[in-house]
Amino acid sequence: MHQEFNHSIESESSWCEVSRFALQSNVATLRQRVGADVTLGVVVKAEAFGHGLIPCAKEFVAAGVDWLIVNFAYEAIALRRGGIQAPIYICGNVSAAQAPLIAESQARIVLYDPEVAQAMAQAGRAANYTIPVHLKLETGTHRQGISLKEALELAQLLSQLEGIELEGLTTHYADIEDTTDHRFAHQQLVLLQEAGEAFRQAGFDVPMVHSANSAATILWPETHGSMVRVGLAAYGLWPSRETYATVLQNYATRNEGFIPNLQPVLSWRARVVQIKDVPVGGYISYGRTFRATYPMRIAILPLGYHEGYDRRLSNLSHVLINGMRSPVRGRICMNMMMVDVTHIEDVHVGTVATLIGTDGDEQVSAEQLASWMGTINYEVVSRINPSQTRFVVED
Repeated sequence: MHQEFNHSIESESSWCEVSRFALQSNVATLRQRVGADVTLGVVVKAEAFGHGLIPCAKEFVAAGVDWLIVNFAYEAIALRRGGIQAPIYICGNVSAAQAPLIAESQARIVLYDPEVAQAMAQAGRAANYTIPVHLKLETGTHRQGISLKEALELAQLLSQLEGIELEGLTTHYADIEDTTDHRFAHQQLVLLQEAGEAFRQAGFDVPMVHSANSAATILWPETHGSMVRVGLAAYGLWPSRETYATVLQNYATRNEGFIPNLQPVLSWRARVVQIKDVPVGGYISYGRTFRATYPMRIAILPLGYHEGYDRRLSNLSHVLINGMRSPVRGRICMNMMMVDVTHIEDVHVGTVATLIGTDGDEQVSAEQLASWMGTINYEVVSRINPSQTRFVVED
């Protein structure tokens, strides 16, 4: 990983900063929300939503997170090799061939396949480790999971195997973030609760039942169950405008609810590597999509769509330089982009530009970039290339 080298911010042309203060504040807020008896799981898949897997995982554990949640076996292995000993829950697909990796990393997994169950049991016995599994119930998302009948049959198989054990029942909401009408999500919760009762009546001990993502954790205490699986909110970003609107509505109409003071964890910055003058009528970048209508000074920044600054932001977004907004001019290139600094004083080679974050009184948020791109803030941060070194900073 890029983070393993002895880099300093001063040596980087572009980089990301991860705020320890913001991360700790978010964890404290989430702990206050769920209480001490609920397992606080934080999702660190996809390079911790683009924030940096190892540095964020270490900070989350130090801040008091109980479990770390990843999507793939290779992420669990990376955490263990990074020296992290906290419980790891793999929420995505795990194949039978990966069973030895699960036993090696001493992770727990989502399970919905009898063939995988057999392989996990064999690997667990070989490693002298009983692999905990969580059966994924299909409640309406139609993505990953099985019916209640199939889950009960799989639980019966598990009861006959050594090297594997049933630890939990789980599901995932299809539509709790994208709407202010949560009737469908409530139906999914009811199905999960009914499944838990069916398991108890069938004689199966299920220590954990869980479903809550960030939005559910914020909105509904009744979803918290045994564990919450918080993703975006742990990084200080709201899951959606609808989630925020629901929080405000609940508080305004019923004087109840929870309004978390989420603190964005990530800032993304780059240094100016060249200043050039563009005459009236001069074109900027590929395709000649921008033409100067006044004598212009532009600054070249050494990153582009390969590094994760989306090409859809061409001629649309802006960065912050010396506390002022600097519009992107011309098409964003693979490893370069140009911004207008005609109106900004004291810009030179080495001046820092902020792509996400604050500079003075100005701010560019992941939500702003997402709105310009026609996407969601999840995509904005998670697609920042690992080549952008993540530095943990205090503020």
